[in-house]
Amino acid sequence: MTTDFRAVLVIGATGQQGRAAVRALLVRGWNVRAFVRDPGTAAARRLEAAGAWLVTGDLDDPGSLAAAMSGAHGVFLALPTLNGPLVTPEGVAAERRRGFSVAEQAVRTGIGHLVYSSVFGADSGTDISYYDSKAAIETRIRALGVPATVLRPVSFMENFATLTRPAIAQGEVIMPLALHPLTPLPMIAAHDVGEFAAVAFERPDRLVGVTLEIAGDVRTGPEIAAAFGRAAGLPGRFARLPAENLRAFDPELARMFAWIDSRPAVPKPDALFDLHPDLMTLESWIGTTTAWRGGHLPFGGWVA
Repeated sequence: MTTDFRAVLVIGATGQQGRAAVRALLVRGWNVRAFVRDPGTAAARRLEAAGAWLVTGDLDDPGSLAAAMSGAHGVFLALPTLNGPLVTPEGVAAERRRGFSVAEQAVRTGIGHLVYSSVFGADSGTDISYYDSKAAIETRIRALGVPATVLRPVSFMENFATLTRPAIAQGEVIMPLALHPLTPLPMIAAHDVGEFAAVAFERPDRLVGVTLEIAGDVRTGPEIAAAFGRAAGLPGRFARLPAENLRAFDPELARMFAWIDSRPAVPKPDALFDLHPDLMTLESWIGTTTAWRGGHLPFGGWVA
């Protein structure tokens, strides 16, 4: 089988990281294969319209994985953990199993470069299940000797549209987070995970064998609230979520925020701009996500 040295298979292609990787690779002239379970979905059709070649398969079917990788030079791997809105043991087990399978098939098919999106803190002994599963996948990739770049993204700015979305109440923007007000929260836009993935494929001389922690900004809760407030033209206020409330919703998320509160200070991501000069700050993410006018929040707005 002849290898196409400009072909990259994107696994997780319809997710936010995968979509970003597809876009970033297509812009740079790579031949992108988008691994999808159902090519008829709207998300899959959008990838195809953008220029990706849809490859139908199932992560639990090693044969379809091998066929999708055949002749490709690279693989980008981003795996979901959530089952619906929650982290579940089943979801974590599936992530680990599928990550191992991708790494093993990469060896069998002779993949030249695997870029794996893990998580910041994967090697910190957090005892958070979905951190531990990613650490296990990283370890498996290294043990197999796959030429790889491991990206460790921090908290996604997109979480401000879902789990930690701001609210408007009594003429101010309220930012609820389960963090101490002085805890610095590192953040990254999903768009930039795709950009770093593309940079890794473009710069194997620099990034094969590297584990790269990636963030675009680091802010405390009150600073985040102020940024959203400025964008909406309203005062911004931080409100700490009671840990027991979050624990009742999702114990694993509660453990994650407790770990963030307890870890050492996070350095500013200045050095990353050398690899990706257009890395988004929180303000630039807010500005490109939507136009904020007259107190309207992005994604339709939320009212407490």
